[in-house]
Amino acid sequence: MLSQARRSLFARVSLGTLAAGAALSLSACGLPILPPAFQDAGEEPSSSPEPIEVEETESEEPVPLETEEPEGLGPEDQDVLVLREGDCINEWTADEDDMVSTVPKIDCAEPHDLEVYYEGVLEESGAYPGEAEVMDMVDEGCDEAFEDFVGVAQEDSSLVVSTLFATEEGWAQGDRGYLCLVGQATEQTTGTLEDSGI
Repeated sequence: MLSQARRSLFARVSLGTLAAGAALSLSACGLPILPPAFQDAGEEPSSSPEPIEVEETESEEPVPLETEEPEGLGPEDQDVLVLREGDCINEWTADEDDMVSTVPKIDCAEPHDLEVYYEGVLEESGAYPGEAEVMDMVDEGCDEAFEDFVGVAQEDSSLVVSTLFATEEGWAQGDRGYLCLVGQATEQTTGTLEDSGI
């Protein structure tokens, strides 16, 4: 199920590492045996040539290269529905309708863009009231939870808030859940912003 999102984040560059491997190939060559027509006619042809013994050598097992373990595990794309309070993510990619289905979840001990600080449920029934009204209800719930989490009112904070909430399709299927996420405006956070007072 897709979620609608609102956010204001700066772009991030994701770096990947490349691994290269090499392979060796072995080839064997032998000496040609002359046919009888080219042998000396004065000599009696010898019986079949004696077989040549080839000494087998044991090949050593390749030693695996030791590589350093990466310091952090990096983000892993997860379905947006698995996010819970206390989870951290990096900036997500939304489609042209600002719909989000997966997010790059990461350990909060690693640098990250956003932290889920509240999970809410809208106590509304009936038909979808429209995106603007849903956003207003979600914003109200996130505002109320912000001060309890950060330690200062949202209007007095330098932090940015983003939200994830159900689309009209999700609403029709009974989804009323929403998530409130918080992050710093110009840099990533390591650890939690709980009780940070910023």
